Amino acid sequence: MLLALPEDSLEAALLRSTANVVSRRRFGNRGLLLGQIGVDMEPCDGDCAFCFFAKSHTSIQASVLPTEEVIARCERFAAGGAQGVFLMTMHRFGFEWFRDLCATLRRSIPAQLEILANVGDVNQSQLRELHDVGVAGAYHVCRLREGVDSCMPAAQRRATIERIIESGMAWYNLCEPIGPEHTAEELAEQIWLGVELPCRQHGAMQRFPVPGSPLYGHGQISLARLSQIVAVVTLATAHKKETTSIAVNVSNVVGLFSGANAFFPEAGEPQSENRPPDQANGSEGFTTALWRQSNEITTADCRTMLAAAGFSHLMDTKGNPTHPLNTAG
Repeated sequence: MLLALPEDSLEAALLRSTANVVSRRRFGNRGLLLGQIGVDMEPCDGDCAFCFFAKSHTSIQASVLPTEEVIARCERFAAGGAQGVFLMTMHRFGFEWFRDLCATLRRSIPAQLEILANVGDVNQSQLRELHDVGVAGAYHVCRLREGVDSCMPAAQRRATIERIIESGMAWYNLCEPIGPEHTAEELAEQIWLGVELPCRQHGAMQRFPVPGSPLYGHGQISLARLSQIVAVVTLATAHKKETTSIAVNVSNVVGLFSGANAFFPEAGEPQSENRPPDQANGSEGFTTALWRQSNEITTADCRTMLAAAGFSHLMDTKGNPTHPLNTAG
């Protein structure tokens, strides 16, 4: 019922406002930053109808981000107050290479910065290996219309999620990738997986319309609609002690007034003023800035939005305060 409310209605506004109050009391008015780095990319066999990297409609060329660059980016994330970094790959990836990269990072980056995996479906043995080299958690989603808009069966995605939880790693989840065509019933069913199973983080992400992709013609949901869904997630997980943050992606202030308290910066602290910011078309690796064709959102950008929305502190992944927002970084 809440998901079916018109996004511009008074009822939807009251929903977002209620979720805002509930979330700030629940999380102590604290915000979380988790960075993301695309460590390799190539035309992907997953071939999802919504994805920039799907082999049937991408023009991307295969590349791997050098380990030294990954370390440098992690250090900038830590300098900006991020408490973890997601390492993103294609659906199919070299497991041994990724495991060894994680092991190297754990020895090389600040101890407080958690290593989080965002990879394709993996088995229990592989998850144990990742856990053993210092990976603290993993992002994995049984996405909207899984098996219809993707080549991956929903059961396969859910099985990986259950293995992540069984391995002792924290499970990170979102309702995504949300488009205008998704019904309230579809959204509710997808959201509920993160209520039924213990996720460390829940939230919502809008789908960006990738030119040339089969779903491009559907367009994009508004920030008001995205924040309405965030508000429902906030209230649906209010009793879940395992869930210590609610994320909205792409990072925006509207979401922060609708229950969200977590952002995914795409770059860490800006470097010297003499060096231009990372550009989507000019830097190696990838973030969502690549398909948005825009500059990457930095930790400084995220802190500014959190402070503007009245958040008082940053926090770690378990909800403990770290830095006052006016001194983070």
